[in-house]
Amino acid sequence: MTKRPLIAVNMSMCVMNGRDTHYLFDAYAERIWEAGGDPFLVASLLHEGYPEELLARAHGVLFSGGKDYPPSFYGQEPVPETDLGRMRPSFDLAFGKAALESPLPVFGICAGCQLLNLLHHGGLLQHLPNAEEAHKGGKVHTAEITREGWMSKILSLKKGETFSVNSFHHQAVTEEYLGKGLFISSTAFDGTVESLERPGDRMVLAVQFHPERMDDLGPLFFSALAEEAAKRITE
Repeated sequence: MTKRPLIAVNMSMCVMNGRDTHYLFDAYAERIWEAGGDPFLVASLLHEGYPEELLARAHGVLFSGGKDYPPSFYGQEPVPETDLGRMRPSFDLAFGKAALESPLPVFGICAGCQLLNLLHHGGLLQHLPNAEEAHKGGKVHTAEITREGWMSKILSLKKGETFSVNSFHHQAVTEEYLGKGLFISSTAFDGTVESLERPGDRMVLAVQFHPERMDDLGPLFFSALAEEAAKRITE
């Protein structure tokens, strides 16, 4: 039997029955498994060395979506629309930093795209003026490849070609807030960032939409992650 690559996925947290509780929406795990990977769920434990020890056993990394990251992470005061309810957000910074310092392929989704930008000392537009009518609640809109890389390769598209994505966010990366060492590989119809990448042969890609909720494009991204992660397997 072919060994499945372990894909480390950061989990979200909430309070359930008065207790801090970890959770991950099922679609992430299902997509990883369907692509040939094995979901490796990562608890938000604030212990020194934990992310590094865990990632030493993994073959790939997924930054999952979730609530807003604190504006203090990127030197801003919160606006009224920003959700400050994300639990243990500092873990994600430690986990993300360790992932980027490792040789593992990395794929980020929605808040995971924003996390990738924060890890490269970028910022966020805290609330899009057209969030309600164009970006929240799974609305579908067009996006365009702006520079060829992992995004264009996965979708078999060239610069200037368009595709459609779902949208579940009210914050976004913009060119003004782009992190150092990253490039924008696609943008939404309104110019906001739809995907970010780091140059090089290693897969470091993040998208603002939710491919785990897409039956057409979704499997392409998870297959790419699983294939790159499988290259890290050593017997």
